[in-house]
Amino acid sequence: MRALAFLLLLGTPALAGDASGFDPAAIDQCLDAAETQGARADCAGTGMDACLDYARQKYTGDDPDFPMANCLDASHQAWEAKLTAVYQAALEAADPPEPLRRMERSWIAFREGLCEGAGDLARARCIRDETARQVALLMSLADLQ
Repeated sequence: MRALAFLLLLGTPALAGDASGFDPAAIDQCLDAAETQGARADCAGTGMDACLDYARQKYTGDDPDFPMANCLDASHQAWEAKLTAVYQAALEAADPPEPLRRMERSWIAFREGLCEGAGDLARARCIRDETARQVALLMSLADLQ
């Protein structure tokens, strides 16, 4: 039953979408097509090209980094939503759950330390990419159960 709930969570879109032009369904499609942990992690940048095209058409300001910052933020939010769903399903399936909780807390500290000190766009990309890698890892752990 837990495995079924986990699979149902994976099939749901990460977010309904927003005004950024980023489509979270692209992440779900990429993850559905990926067969390995590495292929899932490679989904990190999925949806960025379409978002950037949209943002560049809509943005009329003078900050050249705004479209990229906007799309990285939207992508990160979608990955965070996916991480939350995958983590919650993994936590429910874990017996006992405490080792998974410790691992996730350690990973958050690792991600923050890894991405610390980078410029704004580099930090945003780092956080997004590491979040996607964590989703891939948790999905692979579920595959083993």
